[in-house]
Amino acid sequence: MGMTLKRVASLLVVCSVSVAMAGPASAVISDAKRAHRAMGYVGAQQQTNGSFPGFSAIGSTADAVLDMAVTGYGDEATAIGFLRRQVLRGNVSTIGLTAKVVMAAVAAGRDPSTFAGTNLLGHLTHAERASGRFGDATVFDQALAILAIKASGKTPNAVAATWLADAQCPDGGWQFDRPHRASENGHCRDVNDPGDFFRSDTNTTAYAVMALAGLRTPAVDPFTFFAAFRDPTYGGWGYTRGFRRTDANSTALVIQAFAAVGRPLPKGSVAALRRLQYRCGAVAYSFTNAGRRTGRDMGASIGAVLGFLRDPLPVTPVAFRTPWATTCRP
Repeated sequence: MGMTLKRVASLLVVCSVSVAMAGPASAVISDAKRAHRAMGYVGAQQQTNGSFPGFSAIGSTADAVLDMAVTGYGDEATAIGFLRRQVLRGNVSTIGLTAKVVMAAVAAGRDPSTFAGTNLLGHLTHAERASGRFGDATVFDQALAILAIKASGKTPNAVAATWLADAQCPDGGWQFDRPHRASENGHCRDVNDPGDFFRSDTNTTAYAVMALAGLRTPAVDPFTFFAAFRDPTYGGWGYTRGFRRTDANSTALVIQAFAAVGRPLPKGSVAALRRLQYRCGAVAYSFTNAGRRTGRDMGASIGAVLGFLRDPLPVTPVAFRTPWATTCRP
């Protein structure tokens, strides 16, 4: 389960002995403080309608609400207001977005069965087929749906967990779009199908590990996949084969997967995430060919927070609130 108030408080006190941040004037900073600094950057970019910019405004806003809930940083009411309006307008219709909004609603103390006058949790469970698959969900969305049900305090259907576990690729990972098929190789790539662009990736695998935690043991140890795909240069994780350079989102998700099952983190993995953070709190997506951080990135900053806190999904909110503060401007 997610990080409790007691654990957050412990990090704020105990970890104050911690890691020196690179730069001309190095400062001692805990990972909990890093998470708060990242939230300062994220909060400074919240839009007037309550949303946060990203690849998907709804998905990014839901993710930001989780960050606010676990750090106690800022007031997520305007973000929840944005998500409520999107539900009312019919813009939250896919399994994946529905699952993300359910997790955000729960983290913010709202009831997902009456959110915006809609039973979002019921939409997920009603979409489940006899096979256990949630409608036409991708493997990625199946993992999100199971996590949303867990976040709501319900026990996911064992058949749904079995469907997800059986979707695993032979290399121990999961691919984004569909379960492994006999025509695909060990990395879930059908070399005879030019339209098969997906293969096992760290992000889907991390979500699957968190979703299956406490429900089902995968046939192949997914941590062998993480070990094989770890970036040997920077120590974190990239997205998939051919894209192994450390990026903040992938690294944070894998860290969360380790935490979900109580596995010790590989040495240097959190340090890889730390290296991507700027002094003012923003987090870069990745590294350039010259080994420098890429620019300040909103999505990476949102994604890094739970990684810094080693907090897996579903999250447990903390009770206190502190105001936004940042020296990093959009």
